[in-house]
Amino acid sequence: MIRNLTLHPPAGAVLARAATVAASVSLAVGLSGCSFSIGETEPVGEEQGSSAAEEGYDIDEGNGEASADDAAAEDGAEEAADGEDPGDGLPMDASEAQTWPSDSYWLQGTGEGLYRLEWTPTDDTTVQMTHSGSSNFIINSYGEDETRYASLVNEIGVYEGSARFGDLPMLDGSEAVAYLHVQADGPWTIGR
Repeated sequence: MIRNLTLHPPAGAVLARAATVAASVSLAVGLSGCSFSIGETEPVGEEQGSSAAEEGYDIDEGNGEASADDAAAEDGAEEAADGEDPGDGLPMDASEAQTWPSDSYWLQGTGEGLYRLEWTPTDDTTVQMTHSGSSNFIINSYGEDETRYASLVNEIGVYEGSARFGDLPMLDGSEAVAYLHVQADGPWTIGR
């Protein structure tokens, strides 16, 4: 008589598989909360790339190390020379700002613009926004000292919505907002 035999793995193998599955699940859960950024690849080693001295690094002859502070300062100077602000300041010169008068409750435009507020927003101030373009629609708020505070909107494509200043993460409060910078690729409106 032939019986159907069922093979059972040894108890240790079952525990090992269970531990592997648990570790895999833990890794997957951990990685799902991470964000990764892949930059441009750069060659490693002197034979593939240029030397540190050729890249503008100062070499300390005593230990052969490049000064990262010198390179960072040069990078910041190059960005500022290109007209790009490496910090969170106004993306345009404040003198280019158009005025949003206190007696006007609507702004409208197309494309990018910087607006200086003649009125003072409060936590209860709500703005209604629309955008008819197909690309990014971003409105950032800035203080008198040209420091970036918060985004009122950051969407792609056609948009219609609102934002309440009191709901935005601003350390100095809504009253400190002095500028709005609009980025859009189509017609937009902002009403208060």
